[in-house]
Amino acid sequence: MYVLSLAATIALLAVWIVYVVRSFFRQQDLSTRIGMPAEHFHWIMLTVGCVLLFFLIVGLTYQLAQALAARRYAVQQEEFLSNVTHEMKSPLAAIKLHAQTLQERDGITPDAQRMSLTFIVQQADRMVSLVDNVLESSRLLSSRRVPELKRVHLAAFFGPYFENAQPHAEASGVTLKTDVRTASDALSTEEALRRVMDNLIANAVRFSTKGGEVRCRVTDDEAMACVRIEVEDDGAGIPNKELPHIFDRFYQAGPRTDAHRRGTGLGLSIVAGLVREMHGTVRAFSQEGRPGSRFVIEIPALPAEPAR
Repeated sequence: MYVLSLAATIALLAVWIVYVVRSFFRQQDLSTRIGMPAEHFHWIMLTVGCVLLFFLIVGLTYQLAQALAARRYAVQQEEFLSNVTHEMKSPLAAIKLHAQTLQERDGITPDAQRMSLTFIVQQADRMVSLVDNVLESSRLLSSRRVPELKRVHLAAFFGPYFENAQPHAEASGVTLKTDVRTASDALSTEEALRRVMDNLIANAVRFSTKGGEVRCRVTDDEAMACVRIEVEDDGAGIPNKELPHIFDRFYQAGPRTDAHRRGTGLGLSIVAGLVREMHGTVRAFSQEGRPGSRFVIEIPALPAEPAR
C-alpha cells in the first residue's frame, strides 16, 4: 500500500512538472494580468507543486513509520501473551503434580510430603511474582497510584536483601557476590527497591551459565551526591544495537531461538519505570567481543537528617 501511494505521489509530481512546462504561455498571460514577470511566475508554480508533494511524501513516510511501529508492538504483545501463558503453565503443572502426589498419601514419607509442600509454595510464589510484574507494568504505563516515597536507609535494606537473594541464585548454579558500602538514605520504598533488584538479579542469573557469577555493588558517589547500584554478570552480553531498546516494554534481547529468551519482557521496563519514580537513572553496558553485561542505577542520596 505504501509503495503504491509513493508511486502515485511521484507520478503526480511528474505530471505537475509536465503541466507547468507545457502551460508556459498560459502562465505568461496570467503573470501579465497580475503584473509579475513570466519567468518568476513559472518557477513559483514549479516550486509550489514540488513543496506540496514533498510534504505529501513526508506524511506518507510518517504514516508508514507509525504503521510499522504499531505492527512491531502488536507482535511483541502476541509474544508477551504466549510467554505469560507458558510461564504460568509450567508452575501450574508442577503444583498439580505435587498436589496429586500428596493426595495419594499411601507410601509417602514425611520428608517427601515436606518437599512437595515446599515445591508447591515456591511455584505459587513464582506465579504471584509474575502477576505482580504484570500489574506493576500496567500501573507504570498508566502512571496511576504513584506510591508515596519515603526515606530508606540503603545499608539496612541491602544487607538482609542480599542474604535472602543468595540462596535463590545458588539454586540456579550461580554465585552471587555482594559488596555494600553505603551510608546514604534515598527516597524510595523497600518494595520498589526489592522489585528492581529482583528483576535485575533474575535477569543476570538467567543469562549466566552454570558456575557463573553475578556481582552486585552498592556504593556512594559523593561527587555526584548519589548512590550507585551495579549488577554485573558474565553471561552472553547484549548486542550494541539492542542496548537502546532493552528497557522498552515487551522487548527481549537476542534472537527468538535463543534458549535464554524467555519471560514476559516486562522486567527491565519495570526497573526503568521504578527508578524514574525514585528520580534516578538506569543504564546498561555491554562490550562486543567480551562476555557479560552491567546495569548501573544512580539515585539521589538524601542529605543527612539533622541531629535531634
